[in-house]
Amino acid sequence: MSKTNRCIRRNDSGMELPINIVVMLVVGMVALAALLAIIPESKKNLVVEIDLVDGNPGVTGDIANGVPTDVTVDLTLYDSDNNPVNGASIIMSGGGSLGSAKTDASGQATVTVSDVFIRLNQDSIDLKLVAKANGFYDYTDESAILIT
Repeated sequence: MSKTNRCIRRNDSGMELPINIVVMLVVGMVALAALLAIIPESKKNLVVEIDLVDGNPGVTGDIANGVPTDVTVDLTLYDSDNNPVNGASIIMSGGGSLGSAKTDASGQATVTVSDVFIRLNQDSIDLKLVAKANGFYDYTDESAILIT
């Protein structure tokens, strides 16, 4: 037997390198699979359609300056595929007050913002609208409703 053959047969450390690579590869794949499993599903966008402001179609309301007045907004919330979103939280604020509601199965909600106040030296105010639902990006419109 030649000298080189004897060295390979007596030296078992030559087999460790490929086995270590295979073990590290398997452990790495399991870790990657675990990480991918905990990543949440992608979120969708919300679409808000304002139906009525104080019983009138459109996105404007009219109240007297200097007099606290309730403003009622009817709206419908959809996902990006035009399906109604049930159970979403709607928050409207502005004019020194805020109101909130939850959407029903048809995606509709009625939000009443109590005691909205336009100061005597102001021409108008904007009501901010925030909509939140699980599995969706938050929807925010800083000037959803114009009150004059």
